Amino acid sequence: MQETRRVRMTKKLIKEAYVELLETNPDKRLSITDICKCADINRSTFYMHYEDVNQLIKEIEDDVLAQIPYIPDINSTSSDSEFVTLLEKTFEYVKMHKTIFLTLIAKLDNNRFKKRIISTVLEGYKKFPLNNDGILSKYSYLFCINGIIGLLIEWINDDFPISSKALADFALQMSYRATDLNKIN
Repeated sequence: MQETRRVRMTKKLIKEAYVELLETNPDKRLSITDICKCADINRSTFYMHYEDVNQLIKEIEDDVLAQIPYIPDINSTSSDSEFVTLLEKTFEYVKMHKTIFLTLIAKLDNNRFKKRIISTVLEGYKKFPLNNDGILSKYSYLFCINGIIGLLIEWINDDFPISSKALADFALQMSYRATDLNKIN
């Protein structure tokens, strides 16, 4: 069913209220009442759109994941500059949405969201093998993605001390070093 503009606006208010409350009270378990007060809506309005806070969080995560830049035709023949461009676009997206990323990843220490990011990236790039061994390729991706998430958290916390391009170049070089399995054997 197509959402009306009013429904989209109401959901946006609810999501913004939730993120705002999390940003100011990251250690507090937020209730639907808290969210409704902040969004200036009735509880019944909240329940028209969401079953509970967990469904709200999942939809916020879905929105964020759907907007992460992705190059659908990237593959093993893609150049380093194409990867850096993709990473740079992703880092710019994170920078533009600093509050939501800081809230979902760093302040909440949301392992479920981190796992969803990892899963999304793995799904998008599984056609690009890092090496011939499937399990080592998977572990290489996991290592790199977790490292990049750690870089992103510190980059956000440090208020973006280097450019998206510089961070993208650094992330790519570190990923190459981390996945050079010839050095291990």
